[in-house]
Amino acid sequence: MKTGIILLSHGSRLPEAQITLRQIKEQIIQSGNYELVEGASLQFNQPDLPTVLCAMARCGMQRVVVVPIFIYQGMHMKRDIPAVLAAEQSRYPEMEIVLAKNIGADRKLAEIIMDRIQEVS
Repeated sequence: MKTGIILLSHGSRLPEAQITLRQIKEQIIQSGNYELVEGASLQFNQPDLPTVLCAMARCGMQRVVVVPIFIYQGMHMKRDIPAVLAAEQSRYPEMEIVLAKNIGADRKLAEIIMDRIQEVS
C-alpha cells in the first residue's frame, strides 16, 4: 500500500520557522520507508494541509498518515484538524487519511528537555 506521511506543524508568521519542519522531514525521509513525506502547516505558512493532501492524492497515495507536531491536546487537535481531515476525506474517498496522536507528555520529550537543561547548566 502506497503510504504518505504529512508532518503537520502549527505554522508561524515567521517564514524561517519552517526550517525546523524541513529538517524533521529530512530526518523522517532518511530513516523511514515511506513513498512520500511532506510537511504542512495548519496556519500562516504554505503548503497547508489541504494542499499537501491534494498532492498526496495526485501521487497515488492509498494511505496518508497525518502526524501532528503538537504537544497539547488543544482545540486544534480536538476540533480544527479533524474538521479539515473530514472535509478532505470526502474529496478523496479512495485515499485513507489517518490522524496520528499528538506528541503529548512523552518520555522522549522529557529527555530532550533534560538535555537542553544540561546544555546550559
